[in-house]
Amino acid sequence: MKRVYCALLLMLSASAHAEMTLKARQTVDVYGSSALQPSLADVDYRLSWQLSGQQHDSGCLPAQVLVSLTATVTEPLEWPQTPEWQNYRLALTGYERLVRERALLAAEWLERSLFEIAPQPSCEQLQRVADNVGYHQLDIAQTLLRDFQQQNDYGRHLGLIRPQ
Repeated sequence: MKRVYCALLLMLSASAHAEMTLKARQTVDVYGSSALQPSLADVDYRLSWQLSGQQHDSGCLPAQVLVSLTATVTEPLEWPQTPEWQNYRLALTGYERLVRERALLAAEWLERSLFEIAPQPSCEQLQRVADNVGYHQLDIAQTLLRDFQQQNDYGRHLGLIRPQ
């Protein structure tokens, strides 16, 4: 089983805005007992954020935002070499791309939302508001992703049908 980490990292100042870009890729080997069955199409996403504020006459404003989206894809080291499994892998790659696009949009929405926080009386208050905004955006992203997955029957409506 091979685990591939794709880290998408973005660091912006309040005056700049750019698209999320791939900043690193790391391959990690995962070892386990012979009874461990690798899960096909296992992708885990982790979204995190940091915000620093700067005090002005109007209050504490976001000065710098760091949003990180990490995708961990777990797949077998070797796939069966049949046309059915090759088609499955192609469909899986397409489905993962659609899910990844939604995760990237969520990260960009989070970044934008953090930059748009109104001035707060103190930078501690700004941190609390940023965390509330972050968790709210994360909840929205999880709901939208779950809805997308259910609408597409977890890829089956897009041709993702695991061979027997």
